Amino acid sequence: MDYDYQLVGGTLLGVFGIVAIANAMVERRSPLLGVTGVLLACGLIGWAWLVSGGAMSWRDIPDAVYSVIGRWN
Repeated sequence: MDYDYQLVGGTLLGVFGIVAIANAMVERRSPLLGVTGVLLACGLIGWAWLVSGGAMSWRDIPDAVYSVIGRWN
């Protein structure tokens, strides 16, 4: 699986981007940084989907996380 890093990175960046957007709205700041993170996450996940040949599904995310952790020794 060549798309593990893109899938895990996009998922993490998307989660952090959504949290940043919510935090900015609570503190009445501009959510520009969070929106940028979510857009980058969409780009990474889209890239992973293209590299996989369109065969990727949401069930591949846990396998990709464990694969990245296993390679990180």
